[in-house]
Formats: sequence, C-alpha cells, structure tokens
Amino acid sequence: MTHSPTRTARTALALLAGALGCAAPKEAWHPPPPEVLVEVMPQRAVVTVDGVEVPAGHPVAVPDPAHAYAFQAVLAGYLPLESKATGQALAGTRLGLVLRPEGFGQARKLDLDEGQGLSAAAALLERRGAHADAMEYAERAAEVAPELPLARRVLGDAAYALGRGRRAVAEYSAYLSLAPDAPDRRSIEARVERLRGDLTIPGVDR
Repeated sequence: MTHSPTRTARTALALLAGALGCAAPKEAWHPPPPEVLVEVMPQRAVVTVDGVEVPAGHPVAVPDPAHAYAFQAVLAGYLPLESKATGQALAGTRLGLVLRPEGFGQARKLDLDEGQGLSAAAALLERRGAHADAMEYAERAAEVAPELPLARRVLGDAAYALGRGRRAVAEYSAYLSLAPDAPDRRSIEARVERLRGDLTIPGVDR
C-alpha cells in the first residue's frame, strides 16, 4: 500500500531543496576594467593604443596596471604625438592629446587646459585656412580662459569664413568687449555692421 507524504513532510522537503539551492555556487560578478578617457584635438585625428585604433573622446580600458600603454595621435598637417604610461597611472584619469600644428613653435606650451597656447595655435590654423580646426582650438581656449581676446577673435574669423553670420557677430562682439582698445577695432566693427545687415535676409543666418 502506497502512502502519500504528509503536508509536514512536503514542507520539510521544500525547505531542504531551498537550502541546497542557496548552497549552490553562484556566478561571480567582476567589476569592469579600469579606463582612461582619451581626448584629442583636432577630434578628427586618428588615435591608436598599442597600435590599435580607438575612438577619440571615449573611455579606453587599461586592465593591466603594470603594462605601459602607448598612445599615438596623427593627422596630416600636425606633428604626431605620442604618450606612454602604465595602466595604474592611467586608470580613472583623462589623457589629453593636443596635436601641434606644423610650424607652431616647439617652445610654446600646448595643452587642453592652457588657453594661451590653444589661442595661438588656433590663430595659426585660421591664417592657414583650417577654419574648422581653428574653431575647435579656439572654442577650447575660450572655455578654459574666457578672458582671452584672441580666442574670441579667432572664433569670429572662423565663423565668418564658414558662413555662420550670427556666431561671427557674437564672437566679434565678445572680442571687442574684452579688447576695447584693439588696433583692429574699426575694421571689426565695420564687419559686424555688414554681417548684421546680411542677417536680415531670410535664409542667410545659420
């Protein structure tokens, strides 16, 4: 004669099964590898780490604390830039790679957080007709050193060359506010007046 287990026995069996399940090994959770944020100027430069291209402006994994990671940024018209550091030194930091335009003096400091050098490099690029790159360098210079008139002047020139009338007016106005005695004040004021007149034409303002 077959006997069905009582409710108490069934409950005991369920608890035992649960306990055994809890005792089973669980998958271990591993933290993500440490990373370094790589910023490069100009942003269109090609960046490699140990010879492998990586997207600029994004975090890069540096999992080996003892390994010396070799970063390189290259772009035509600029001197190649190399930087090397261990994973331990890079983890959780930002690596700024600012390419030096060809012909830009080696003695001049060029860094993501140094406004004067960025402004001077932007001015050189603008004179060469590299308007987009000049704007990129000048925008960074104006961000870290908003008191520098040269950065605003370059931004005005670059915006003007790129057909961005409203931006040019704003940057030229900021330049004249920072440098009220600028020797080119009259020519800049005349350009601003012409631009303001053009901006009244539908479709011209960008």
